[in-house]
Amino acid sequence: MTATTPDALATGTQAAWRRWLRRHGWTFGVWILLVVLLAYYSTLIPSFGSFQFASIINNGAPLVFLAAAQAVIVIAGGIDLGVGGMMVLTNVTAARFMEGQPLATTLVIGVIILLLAATLNAGVGWIITASKVPDIVITLGSLYVFQGLALAVLPNPGGGTSEGFRWLFTGSPRGIGSNPYPAAILISVVILVVAWWMAKTRSGLSLYAVGSDKTAAYLSGIRAARVKIVSYAVGGALAAMAGLSITAIAGRGNATAVGGNATLNSVAAIVLGGVALTGGIGSVIAVVPAGLILFFLNPILTAMGVDPNRAQIVQGVLIVVVMMVTGLIEWRRRRRV
Repeated sequence: MTATTPDALATGTQAAWRRWLRRHGWTFGVWILLVVLLAYYSTLIPSFGSFQFASIINNGAPLVFLAAAQAVIVIAGGIDLGVGGMMVLTNVTAARFMEGQPLATTLVIGVIILLLAATLNAGVGWIITASKVPDIVITLGSLYVFQGLALAVLPNPGGGTSEGFRWLFTGSPRGIGSNPYPAAILISVVILVVAWWMAKTRSGLSLYAVGSDKTAAYLSGIRAARVKIVSYAVGGALAAMAGLSITAIAGRGNATAVGGNATLNSVAAIVLGGVALTGGIGSVIAVVPAGLILFFLNPILTAMGVDPNRAQIVQGVLIVVVMMVTGLIEWRRRRRV
């Protein structure tokens, strides 16, 4: 039997640590950045407390869900410019049919909306695979279709939902309060379920295979067309979660909301979260802190005395820097291979 020396143990530990950093370093770094920014923001607001913290979690939830939707689709090698439109459509549909209904009925309506959104977006994925037209073209069209449908469902801002439904998403029957736990739990459960599916199931792992190399995935027996449709279906359901969150927060629907801006924010969030726009790389876990960071970046800059109109410049520069860093990391990884 060969004895294990301290040097060998140290070398093995270092190798394991390097492997962990390569796999999870970016995700860990984004979470650390979120904690640092929250701590810094608390120093800028003298009255920072549970209300402000709950506001960040509750109001950041729609962007987190929308970014998760975008991440699933991009990891599979696509991109969905229509997720913002889907969010608006589900928001007004929920407000239109939930108004005046008790909690049990609103929950049933919410589940139906999730299923319909998944089916509708799966149809978008099917059109892309059948027509061979690039994702960006088809989904740009779906953005306008969804926003047009939203106006047909609810031409003017209005509608409503039950107080219980609002509490499930925001911790308050009014949609505004100092209880961050319901939203935090909801985000955690949804994101962890999606992350487990992507990391532990054949259908979820197929997203990475197709996104990394469609030809190799095909030779391995993976049906790329089915994978794309599944990714769009899951993305549609997550975008619907964003829409339901807005219904709970605002207590009404608004078809005039600009879904295109929400879509761009979702792309920015996944880039910050380390999801490669080329596909095959990334995690929905990292888009949670990324989405929250992008949400309260404007309040931080405002508290610092920066003109709010210039906040988008800062956000744009941040995204460019992140893309350059991720591109460099990917280039170095390919050189090692």
